[in-house]
Amino acid sequence: MKRFFPLILTFLLLSCSTPSPTSVLVLPALHGAHESNPNFSYQDLMQHIRAFAPDAMGVEIRPVDMNMNSDSLDLFYPLEMIMVRDSFPGKVFGIDFYTEATENSPVHRDLFIGSSEIGRIRKLLQAMQSDSLLLRKYEDAGIPKLRDEQKRMAQNYSAEEFLKGAYDSITRRQYQLEDSLYKNTPYQTYSEFNNRRDQAITANALKLIEQNRGKKLLILVGANHRARLMDSLQKRPEVEIIGNQEFREMVRSKE
Repeated sequence: MKRFFPLILTFLLLSCSTPSPTSVLVLPALHGAHESNPNFSYQDLMQHIRAFAPDAMGVEIRPVDMNMNSDSLDLFYPLEMIMVRDSFPGKVFGIDFYTEATENSPVHRDLFIGSSEIGRIRKLLQAMQSDSLLLRKYEDAGIPKLRDEQKRMAQNYSAEEFLKGAYDSITRRQYQLEDSLYKNTPYQTYSEFNNRRDQAITANALKLIEQNRGKKLLILVGANHRARLMDSLQKRPEVEIIGNQEFREMVRSKE
């Protein structure tokens, strides 16, 4: 029996020293589509969050704006982000990002107009929408069909269906096509802006996860931001990603 004692002791020491995985559920936010989607309403979203019971949450609101009153936030941020912030005080942290120049400036209308970087991006988007040559190339690349499929999913998919990853795959394809289409054109700035924002949101989410090791975290981001974040999380062995099967079991256990 004596020879087993060292083995038992080693096992116990290893068990005590092995950190618990950090469980992360990344839910897609549908913005206005939550209002009309019968399978993923605002009520469904809130029920899913309560069923998961996270220790901390990241939402698509910039850190500098997290303490603003709800009426002011409503002018600039999706309703579900504000609902979550207000429903779980002390547990919710902002991970959104616009530009480095505006990172410490509370949100206001002037950030989106005039000569500001975001204002220039909005003007560029308007120009893109009226550029017949670009729209023809857009059509030839099949991007409108991808967007139609995204819209169909946003109007009908449940949270569980979103977690299967089909929407993320379409988003990756769309971004690849757009990056290629805009490269070396006046519209490349628009593509670069979107990529920088995605990268910053992902970095902020990963920082929040790092600060809450061994806990349960929920990240709520717009559906089109989810793919890049998932790609980064899958490279981190210390993170346990909650997939559609685990999510389904969690929801059923709370019914």
